[in-house]
Amino acid sequence: MADRVLVPFEGEGAGLAELSWGQQQIWAVIQEKDSSLPMGGARALPPGRTVADVAAGLSFIMSRHQALRTRLRFSPDGRTQQVVHACGAITLEVVDAADSDPGEVATAVAAGYKARKFDYENEWPLRMAVITRHGIGTHVAQVICHIALDAFGLAVLYDDFDHHDERTGPVTAMQPMEQASRQRGLSGRRAHEASMRYFERLAASVPDLQLKESGDPRQPRFWQVTLDSPAGYRAAGIVAARLGLGTSPVLLAAFAVALASVSVSRRVASHLVASNRFRPGFADSVSPVMQSAIVVIETDGPFEEVVRRAWQAGLGAYKHAYYDPAAASEVWKRLVAERGAEPDWSVVFNDRRVLDRELAATVPAADGAPSLRDELTRSTLTWGDRNDVPQQKVFLYITDAPDTLCCELWADTHFVTPADMEKLLKRMETVIVNAAAVREGR
Repeated sequence: MADRVLVPFEGEGAGLAELSWGQQQIWAVIQEKDSSLPMGGARALPPGRTVADVAAGLSFIMSRHQALRTRLRFSPDGRTQQVVHACGAITLEVVDAADSDPGEVATAVAAGYKARKFDYENEWPLRMAVITRHGIGTHVAQVICHIALDAFGLAVLYDDFDHHDERTGPVTAMQPMEQASRQRGLSGRRAHEASMRYFERLAASVPDLQLKESGDPRQPRFWQVTLDSPAGYRAAGIVAARLGLGTSPVLLAAFAVALASVSVSRRVASHLVASNRFRPGFADSVSPVMQSAIVVIETDGPFEEVVRRAWQAGLGAYKHAYYDPAAASEVWKRLVAERGAEPDWSVVFNDRRVLDRELAATVPAADGAPSLRDELTRSTLTWGDRNDVPQQKVFLYITDAPDTLCCELWADTHFVTPADMEKLLKRMETVIVNAAAVREGR
């Protein structure tokens, strides 16, 4: 049985406020999926860390970041609000690995944390344990409810925890209560209205049908498959370097081309998840600030031209992925009523990489290209989870992984067969590799 240490904390800022736009967006998904969408997991500690060191780091991040000191309040009228606490205490579990592998113990503890939904009204949105061997900390299990942060916020949180003894000065990033206040002000209204104008303009060009019902529906309905492609990783860098772009538009373009290959439309519409970290005060915010906007991409023509279209479309989406989700829902309902049908954009592209978003080619294109097709033999396709939790027809995550392009695809088999899921990922990979291998005069 784990020991428990009560860790006190005290930080700046407290009060009751509306949810920020990022919190609203992720809260809607949490409710839809009936899951806390836990983030984090097991991590190794630097050598020599004690339980007291870990407790100090936990106290530091709880004190520093309002999002970790926030619980939700549910009003009888249906409103959900955030309650930020100035001080309190949180439990740190201490788990002795004994004769077991500490890394495996940490993984098991994190899995247990993830298996239980958070109590949003009465529990802090962070669960944490330190795993010890002979009294010395070897690993931590840190699991955070998605209502507190997004992938980029998680990276900031890890960095603050790992370097807590070096951090001085107050938080300069905009925290959730201030975000909510500003979003309800004049600048927030202007941003929302601009985003809605963009949304309405794009909605007119979204196909009525992209994915028809499949001939091979499965049960459970939603399937997951992951492609790991070292060749795709290198090829994306080569194409990006040639065009003077980051790899994100290259991958978005490849996804659009691949989706078109299993779709009834050559014009592809999808939600593009934007980090919003380029906005003032958001870069280092430990809070959920991601939102999504629509992109529509024509996939006919040379791949490099599709990449340029994806880059331009992405810029528009990133600029306008900042709006009030509740008000946007009303705009959506009106558009559907005026159109007489619901446009088919049940597709999401989420490049959630933190490390490699601006990856450049590590070798000159001419030297790297000849071996890329041979390197395709190293690619792996791994089938994963299957469930009946409602989600989009297609949801593609691009995730950080060392020296490989890691694409995690979820799909509704009632619209995309398992065979087409595999086809989509392999088409993504080959279109990038073929583009990287193209040379003048060849």
